Amino acid sequence: MKTRLVPVLATLGLSSALLVAPLTSGFSLGHFTLAPAPAHADTTTGNGDGTAATSAGTVSLPDPVAVTVQPEVPYDEMPNGIDIASWQHPNGADVDFKRVQAAGYTYVFVKATEGTHYKNEYYVNDAMAAQGNGVLMGGYHYADVSKDARAQAAMFADTISVKGGTSLPPVLDIEEAKGLSAAQLNVWVRAFLQETYNRVGLKPIIYSYRSFLMNQMGNTPDFSGFPLWIADYNGSQSPTLPLPGGWKTWTFWQYSSQTQIDGVQAQRVDANKFGGTMLQLRVFAATGVVPAEQK
Repeated sequence: MKTRLVPVLATLGLSSALLVAPLTSGFSLGHFTLAPAPAHADTTTGNGDGTAATSAGTVSLPDPVAVTVQPEVPYDEMPNGIDIASWQHPNGADVDFKRVQAAGYTYVFVKATEGTHYKNEYYVNDAMAAQGNGVLMGGYHYADVSKDARAQAAMFADTISVKGGTSLPPVLDIEEAKGLSAAQLNVWVRAFLQETYNRVGLKPIIYSYRSFLMNQMGNTPDFSGFPLWIADYNGSQSPTLPLPGGWKTWTFWQYSSQTQIDGVQAQRVDANKFGGTMLQLRVFAATGVVPAEQK
């Protein structure tokens, strides 16, 4: 993945060191510090005490880091994108990404996996078709928190690494608590994020919705340094503020689940905004650096 993205960095006039650095040292993300990504796959287990153990040591909880307030970008200038799953392939219909791109949608997140066994049969074709038509593409994993986090992260990482990988960082989609407490959920999320980082080498995006983050996750600020993709269908031109979980910025905003998109035969498609400019989106795709940190 590093090699594949270096030409993109060169096009943007950026150093490839921006990609290499996160892979060789630990870094702090909100309250949660990821351990350095090892040369080979690591194992991560939750301790149940607010830490997660890895072969590189115990994940610590340092003081919060400062988060820059998100710069304002006019709503109409925020890049549009969609996210899709098997539901967007009625009767096996393909998504026409040439038409999607022509309709003004510049990126797509495709469901790759769910739990420990499900793989989206359309994922590989969607990933290749999107990128072949100039649409930035990322994969997401739908969490089943009743099953092992590390096993899910491993399957997810393996799935999104095929056929040229992705052009956007990996996404954890967490929407169901399945009886776990906030503390248990937090340990599960830490383990998944760490294992995904170990295998992919990029800081994952967290997708969820407001009430889940505030209630089931206990409104913890521990993950506020990770890019946030928030679902909030409020009919406004920005997500509801203040954001939950200590986030000061949002990276992606899913503002509708009822959009009709040229090129997608399904009647309902999730529509999203990126919280920056198109140039910032390209930088984010190349480096994983969110707009507020692009200084």
